[in-house]
Amino acid sequence: MRDLSQFTAAIGILVALVAVGLNIIMALAVNGDAKRLVAARGGLYLFGPLVWGLIAFVFSLAGFALYWAVHHSSLRSPVPPQAR
Repeated sequence: MRDLSQFTAAIGILVALVAVGLNIIMALAVNGDAKRLVAARGGLYLFGPLVWGLIAFVFSLAGFALYWAVHHSSLRSPVPPQAR
């Protein structure tokens, strides 16, 4: 019985490490894309690259999806924020 609890604890730690790793990868991807948008003068909505990266890290897939919906989906306004 003790071996089973150690195994499940090890699996839980592994799953947590993978989740944190994926959150870091998503946050870095969002941060890099946001910096690219700023450099291309495409404009960012609401926040800067660092804050969008933190949102993607803290809220995981929901934060990543929110960034995509605001900046890359058809929901995005065709007029960049700086042109308003």
